[in-house]
Amino acid sequence: MKSRLKHPHQPALLNLAGLVGLSLLVTLTTWGLSIAGFVEASMVWIGLIFLAFFSLMFLIIWIMGANQMRCAQAFLDSERVLVGWTYSTPEWQRLKETRWQEEKNDWKVQLGCLTFLLALAGLLTGILLGWEDGFLAVIARGLVGLMLGGLIGGVFGILVAGSNQWSAHQAYRNPEPGLIALGVNEIYASADYFRGDGRVSYIREAKLQPGENHILELQLVFPPRIRMPDEEQWNIPVPLQWLERVQEILPVLAAPGENRLLE
Repeated sequence: MKSRLKHPHQPALLNLAGLVGLSLLVTLTTWGLSIAGFVEASMVWIGLIFLAFFSLMFLIIWIMGANQMRCAQAFLDSERVLVGWTYSTPEWQRLKETRWQEEKNDWKVQLGCLTFLLALAGLLTGILLGWEDGFLAVIARGLVGLMLGGLIGGVFGILVAGSNQWSAHQAYRNPEPGLIALGVNEIYASADYFRGDGRVSYIREAKLQPGENHILELQLVFPPRIRMPDEEQWNIPVPLQWLERVQEILPVLAAPGENRLLE
């Protein structure tokens, strides 16, 4: 199947690129302030630590996505594809419109654990910097560090929320129709790719939901993942002309036992 794949983790890469840029800005700012004598030189290390952390995360996710693209392309070019289609322009526009209506107002500033950790890091740094100057200095610098850390965390949250909204808008404006390919324990669905091994990752269930829009529901089992569920449900709209063929391969997609194993 001819295709032009995109990186599957573009929203995450966009978020991380913003965090890398912000960490670099914080590092350069604290470095300049430390040269001028306004802050301790040790404050620069905080920015450097976050800069290194976000840069490393960006590199890891980019490599993971590139490898996923390589595997997905090999699947699309192989004979393992049992059924595959590209949505027509009207179908794709309708699907994009539905998703955009669900996502356009579904965004908020992400004030999660990262904001808490940055505030805590600022508090501890302030306490350490004021430790030798007495109790009042510990309290004052600790509060200043807490507020600065929370402020930086809030900026990070705004940045992440904004980039998520921008990614959703770009997906809505994308004119290239989505591509679907179904195989035994292998699915490609508009940049999302899954391949099971039949033991710790596999398709638990595949069924068609009738209605105005026929939806192929796939219950996917993944290996244990950090901060992510081990099971996901993928919903794939099926065009009417492919409905009969998809029904034919349903028993293969969700085959039990050893039939799940890949060659």
